[in-house]
Amino acid sequence: MTKIQAIVFFGVFGILFLYLHSLHYKEGELVMICVIGLGVLFMLFPVAHVSESTEENLAYPEDENNNEEEQQQALVYEGDSLHFPDDEMVKVLNRHFPYYTKLGYDDKLKFFHRLKNFISEKTFVIHDESGFKEMPILISASAIQISFGLEKYLLPFFSQIHIFPEEFIGYHPTIRLLEGNVSNHCINLSWKHFLDGYKFPDNGQNVGLHEFAHAFYYQYLEAGENVEQDFVARFPLFDACGNKAFLQEQQPGNDLYSDYALTNFQEFWAESVEVFFEKPVLLKAIYPDLF
Repeated sequence: MTKIQAIVFFGVFGILFLYLHSLHYKEGELVMICVIGLGVLFMLFPVAHVSESTEENLAYPEDENNNEEEQQQALVYEGDSLHFPDDEMVKVLNRHFPYYTKLGYDDKLKFFHRLKNFISEKTFVIHDESGFKEMPILISASAIQISFGLEKYLLPFFSQIHIFPEEFIGYHPTIRLLEGNVSNHCINLSWKHFLDGYKFPDNGQNVGLHEFAHAFYYQYLEAGENVEQDFVARFPLFDACGNKAFLQEQQPGNDLYSDYALTNFQEFWAESVEVFFEKPVLLKAIYPDLF
C-alpha cells in the first residue's frame, strides 16, 4: 500500500467509524462494519504497482549489499555496482530516448560515456517492490540531455535519486502530492510521470527535464561547488529575456507556458527547459531572444 492509499483508507475508516458511532451501534458491530467496508474498498481500488517501461521485465540483479530492513523499505542500488552491458543500455536508449537516437555518431559516443559516468556517481532508491533497468538508465539520460553542452554535468551535490512508482507525498512546506521535486541532496521523481514525459515528447511537459533543470540551477548558482562558469555567466541573460516572457505570459491570450510556471520565476526557468526541448519551434517564434 502506498502512503496515499493508506491516508485514504484510514481516513474513510475514521469517518465511517464516527458516523456509525453516532448512530449508537455497539463497538463490536462498528468494527465489523468498518472492516467489511474497507474490504470492499480494497477490491474496488487495488494496490498499484510500478509501470513497466518495456515489454520485457528487466528486473534488477540481486544486490548483496542491501540488508533485509532496507529491502523492506526500498530498493537501494549504488550506481557503481550496476554493470549493465553496453549493448543493453544502447537498446534501452534507442527504444525510449529519441534525443539520443537523433545524435550523430561522435555525439552518441560522448553521450554514452557521460551516461555511464553519471550512473556510477549516484545512488538509486526505488520506493517499490520491484524496479527496472530502464530507471537508472533513462533518468540519468535525462540529466545528460539538458547538460550536453556543458563541461560539468555530474551534479555531485545530489548524490541520491529517489524513484516512486507514481505521485508521492511531499511534507514541506505543506502536505501535497508531487510528480517530482528536488530537496536536500536528493532528486525525487514519479516513474509514471517520467515515462509520460518521453512518451508524449511534444506537449511541453517532462518531469525529468523539469527537475534536473532545478538541480543544475541549484548546483551552479546556490551550492557554489563544481560550478559551470559559462552557465553562471550567461544566466543573467536568461533573467532578462525570461522576465519579459514571464510578464507577457501573464497577459490574456498567451499560453505557451502553464499556469504553474507563472507561480514564480524558478518554476518558469524549469518549464523553459521543458519547452525548449519539446516546443522549440513555438518558443523560437514567440520568444526568439529567450530561445
